Amino acid sequence: MYERTLWPQSIVRGSLCGSNPSTRSRLQAVRCSRRTTQRHATQAMLLHNGSSQDTDPILHIGKTQFQDANFPMDDQGRTYHLGTKEGEVANRILSVGSTKRAMLLSEMLDPMENSSQLLEVESDRGFLTITGRLHGSPVSIVSTMMGMANMDFVVRECQAVVNGPLAIIRLGTCGALQPPAHLGCFLVASEGSVCVRRHPDAFVPGSHLQPYQLTQPIRPDAALSSLLHEHCAAAVGSDKALQGLNVTADSFYSSQGRVSANFDDRNEQLLTTLTQQYPNALSLEMETFHLLDLARCSGGKIQAAAMAIALAERYTNDFIAASEIEKLEKQAGLAALTTLTEYKLTGSAHTAETLHANS
Repeated sequence: MYERTLWPQSIVRGSLCGSNPSTRSRLQAVRCSRRTTQRHATQAMLLHNGSSQDTDPILHIGKTQFQDANFPMDDQGRTYHLGTKEGEVANRILSVGSTKRAMLLSEMLDPMENSSQLLEVESDRGFLTITGRLHGSPVSIVSTMMGMANMDFVVRECQAVVNGPLAIIRLGTCGALQPPAHLGCFLVASEGSVCVRRHPDAFVPGSHLQPYQLTQPIRPDAALSSLLHEHCAAAVGSDKALQGLNVTADSFYSSQGRVSANFDDRNEQLLTTLTQQYPNALSLEMETFHLLDLARCSGGKIQAAAMAIALAERYTNDFIAASEIEKLEKQAGLAALTTLTEYKLTGSAHTAETLHANS
């Protein structure tokens, strides 16, 4: 089953604005620590009192009994990995890589109607879903973590508990493959994404197969991607908000051309091959392709787009200063969330009205 915990609104939406970078960093750490401490204290209180009050709950989903091995859900309709059920996820979803980024961006959201807090659901698998409103529109922020498998969990399980169409934007971080993409640029995958996969059979002795496989591009929803680029350009300028092709790899090391003497990866020329075969390739990460692939296969139910903040330049081997990342995350997060609220997504009114009220 699950435990209901109540976290103070000041902790969920505490502002770090107006602090210098070092103070802001310390406050962020304190805020996360306070959230954890408060959760443990509240859980202990509820267990001691035998109480599970229903006032604006933040849900920590624990072990439970699941049914249907084909698509596991428990008797409350909660999904296997994300732990969410109908009424807890909005039709507009921002997918981010980490729970820290999800919590940071959730400070931009207002509570749902007739509520004093954001709705948060954290599963025992580590997925965090935060739902609130921006400019009056329901929005969910989901920490997707890393890789295509986790993106598969997020897209399929969110779709299973939402009525009507979905708009999903992926906000990640990436390596910039070539100029004009530089450190700190917002790279919008307006031209789609290709996938590079390590081919295990190529490493069998005597094999003549190529060690890496490249796919054809999959394009995003044109209107959603165009609107996303517009808001990114407004945030950081057109010289730092670039449109191009994304490359999604099935790993962080071998399939992204990171060379190691410890393994036979045969990837010394992989980055050169990528940029030669795809001259418009700008970003390299691990999730976007699968999001766009699932949207393509959804029968029109999912519209998707993606962007990534360039934290590394693969062509110079430079890495961005850590002190710059939070500001970029906030700028990119606001651009992506605003895009979701402005995107015309028909057929979602019923779900928007019943969000949170059903939880």
